[in-house]
Amino acid sequence: MKRRAFLLAAASTAGTALLAPRRSWAAPRPVTEQRFRVVIDPGHGGENAGCHAHDGSVDEKALTLVMAQRLAERLVAIMPHAEVLLTRERDETLHLNQRVAFANDCGADLFLSLHCNASPHSDQTGFETFVLDADASSKEAALTAQRENDEGFSRPVGGEDDEVAQMLRELGMSGNRQQALRFAKAIQDEQVRRFPERPNRGVRQAAFDVLKGARMPAVLHEVGFLDHADEGELLRSEAGQARIVEGLAQATLRYFNEVARRA
Repeated sequence: MKRRAFLLAAASTAGTALLAPRRSWAAPRPVTEQRFRVVIDPGHGGENAGCHAHDGSVDEKALTLVMAQRLAERLVAIMPHAEVLLTRERDETLHLNQRVAFANDCGADLFLSLHCNASPHSDQTGFETFVLDADASSKEAALTAQRENDEGFSRPVGGEDDEVAQMLRELGMSGNRQQALRFAKAIQDEQVRRFPERPNRGVRQAAFDVLKGARMPAVLHEVGFLDHADEGELLRSEAGQARIVEGLAQATLRYFNEVARRA
């Protein structure tokens, strides 16, 4: 199949950075029958390093970029008619509203934000996937959202009450949340299949800024706890990343077959 350039187009909203086209991926043979555009968001970047390995050897922003690039390559291999775009392909600072604006402007059918987790005492493990909701499903979910929202890198808004009201309107007007739940469950199922020994922290909900305003099904996946000595080592390893990426790729293909293709 002819090599295709996946363009990182500019978002039209004010304050959104211009991202230039940078990469082409080759795809072997058609599997899907319709256009399906996936935007992968490598969490953090630039001034916003995210969390860190327990020994300080790597930052979240570096791992999410590597896994996003590997996932893009894998998705094009198994879904050649899919278009896969990244919100960033280098170590650069992006505000959270810029990421979702990019996905909206390029007409994405699915949005996946990749992150690594951390805990106060570096003693937690497991993977979880979040969908947007004004009310967090647990105190832990609320704390995770607070950490990922990263003060100073969020969207500029007039006030918290207005933002929550707008989010609730968006949730009420769209069927995207149910589809996001389907995708989130598929991700958890595929990761459980590959990591039966690791805790399945389930599908959760919280007010993540990076998911607010998305006009497509959007989820945030925490691949694991980078600050945990053992799980952090798994996340840093090539073999561990390959298993995580394959789970995400198969979940995306499953979502397409079960939801998007039938839409």
